[in-house]
Amino acid sequence: MAIVRKNKTDKVLHWINARPGRVIALSFLGVILIGTVLLVLPVASQNRQSIGLLQALFTATSATCVTGLVTVDTATYWSVFGKTVILLLIQIGGLGLVTITSFFYTFMRRKASLKAMVATQESTANFGFADVMHLVRKIVLITLVVELIGGFLLTLRFAQTLSWPRALGKGFFLAVSAFCNAGFDLTGDMPAGPFSSLTGMNSDPVILGVIGFLIIVGGLGFVVWTDLLQFFRKRKLNFHSKVVLSLTAILLTVGAIGFFLAEYQNTGGQQSLGGLSGWQRPANAFFQSITARTAGFNSIDQASLTDSSKLMTAILMFIGAAPGSTAGGIKVTTFAVIVATIISDIRQRENIILFRHRLLRETFTRAFAIMGLAMGIVIVVSLLLSAVERAGLEAGHFSFLDLLFETISAFGTVGLSTVGTPQLSRISWSILIPVMYLGRIGPASFAISLAMKRTLQREPLHPEGRTLVG
Repeated sequence: MAIVRKNKTDKVLHWINARPGRVIALSFLGVILIGTVLLVLPVASQNRQSIGLLQALFTATSATCVTGLVTVDTATYWSVFGKTVILLLIQIGGLGLVTITSFFYTFMRRKASLKAMVATQESTANFGFADVMHLVRKIVLITLVVELIGGFLLTLRFAQTLSWPRALGKGFFLAVSAFCNAGFDLTGDMPAGPFSSLTGMNSDPVILGVIGFLIIVGGLGFVVWTDLLQFFRKRKLNFHSKVVLSLTAILLTVGAIGFFLAEYQNTGGQQSLGGLSGWQRPANAFFQSITARTAGFNSIDQASLTDSSKLMTAILMFIGAAPGSTAGGIKVTTFAVIVATIISDIRQRENIILFRHRLLRETFTRAFAIMGLAMGIVIVVSLLLSAVERAGLEAGHFSFLDLLFETISAFGTVGLSTVGTPQLSRISWSILIPVMYLGRIGPASFAISLAMKRTLQREPLHPEGRTLVG
């Protein structure tokens, strides 16, 4: 009997370790389950009553997957213990459990196995694993330095109106949440009220500037950081960094201009862009463009956005930021490869050209698979939500665009909401939980992690098929 159990255990461990994607997927799942157990405890809430399993699971998933969608206001509902658990989940989820584990491996000067190095390579989206452990040390140290600087600046700002303990807690919580693109905040107990995010501080250039900078840095990706740090020595950037930085600048600029034009005269809400004055309009339009790339903080009222702004935000959320970053979405590089392929086909080029570099066709195949799977998930989940929330749709409380927005926000691990997540039913919360999980670990990695076979099957030779397309 013991031999049978041992064999079964060995098979399970072998299946888990066979592919790095499975290790990453299961590590996130483990952290979510631990976070759920801690958040369901009565000590995690201010009223010393358990929030219940579903909402604890939803919050733990949202924090670990650095999403930011919440069913209760973080500042006013959770106790210090609960907020600390959420902060730790955000930090672990932002960096990735594999990255943190590998860091302590190297910190203790222990030699990591080849499988651990491959898993870390997958987690950090690095091109090779020869320098992976060196990269991990840089990742953790840069993260701590950036978060400390951001937390210090935000604390100084909050200290002008709050006591030092409160300013310190809010400053560093916001810094970690912003850098990890999580969208959780502790501003609900301030004058603007619960679920206000940064709308009560949209006239503060320091708050918007520091948080916006942290979001951008966190969304660039670990590989780009390393390349930028070596720029002054090498005097050149690698191709990946050029693509990420160029697409980031383009999307931020186009998004800011689009939001400014679409919302300039919008006064439909108390904190709409049209109700702001002077420099606040372009500044908040730019911040909306930043936060839509999977950050989740909002400085203007999302519910009062025009349909065109909701659609622009949804597109930016779907694209996301860079691979190997704290952000979600299909990633800017995936989007760049697909656009480059379309342009190359229109120009009838034999090769796919992006920034004067030739891309392999298999790169496009992977990019197309990621986008197709992501779109499939978004469409199916949006239809499910529309069926579940049929009463709200018929009553005019929200539109299908709002539900599509919510779905993309969950999948892109963003955290913005035009419908108000607490207003949705418990069934909708249950649907959004696996969507946030899939969005964080990536649809492609999830599919790989479930694949049982280690090698590709040799398929029989099939006859060529021709069909018209387009």
